[in-house]
Amino acid sequence: MMLEEQVNCPEPNCSAALDFDSIKKILGNIRGKKLFEHYDRFFTQRVLERMPDFVWCSHGCGSGQLAERGVENNIITCIKCNRKTCFVHKTKWHNDFTYAQYDSQTAIATRDSEKWLVQNTKKCPSCKSPIQKASGCDHMTCLKWNYELLGMFSRL
Repeated sequence: MMLEEQVNCPEPNCSAALDFDSIKKILGNIRGKKLFEHYDRFFTQRVLERMPDFVWCSHGCGSGQLAERGVENNIITCIKCNRKTCFVHKTKWHNDFTYAQYDSQTAIATRDSEKWLVQNTKKCPSCKSPIQKASGCDHMTCLKWNYELLGMFSRL
């Protein structure tokens, strides 16, 4: 499976795509085995996430598995932790709700969260992430991009 994102040659004026073995060699020479292992894990996760029949365990055990789609197979039991994940929603199994009830409840929670964000936060002018002033002075730093914010909340 090919990823849309590719790693290109870092040399100026060179747009050649690097293959897996080249990346392994380069990263191994720069920082040793650990950096390549990190890249390999990230690459593998990206490939798995693009597979329509793959689902990560929603309970945080780090496992995932391929499953056949179909009405009878919408509950995935993790092979590592033996807990259930909803294949449709990619969340912990919602035993007490039908799919329609779960969708409705999720839509309400999302709407309530968005309303709270509008009422209690402002967007960082640099990255547009929501920022909340909890206390203290009006000098803040956006943690996402280290962007300095001065006096942004003085009008609240």
